Amino acid sequence: MAEKTYSVAEARQNFARLIRSAERGKAIEITRRGEPVAVLLSAAEYLALTEERPRFVEALDALRDELEVGDLGIGDEEFEGLRDESPGREVAL
Repeated sequence: MAEKTYSVAEARQNFARLIRSAERGKAIEITRRGEPVAVLLSAAEYLALTEERPRFVEALDALRDELEVGDLGIGDEEFEGLRDESPGREVAL
């Protein structure tokens, strides 16, 4: 996950340098007694992780609008008869 790991004491001593590293895109893991307790990230990385994303259906609708799928004149009737309606094969359990 993180490129470098520092203890809380080391991070405190090198805080300005660690911030510059984070600004350049290098994630810094902070540990206490050997256990990870925090990660220092750039603001851009943090925003990318926490920004609100559209739901799948909203993203799909936006893509369809962008590609102008509605103007292609494709409707349900073009897909009729394509699905195999048979119950499938017999399986002995």
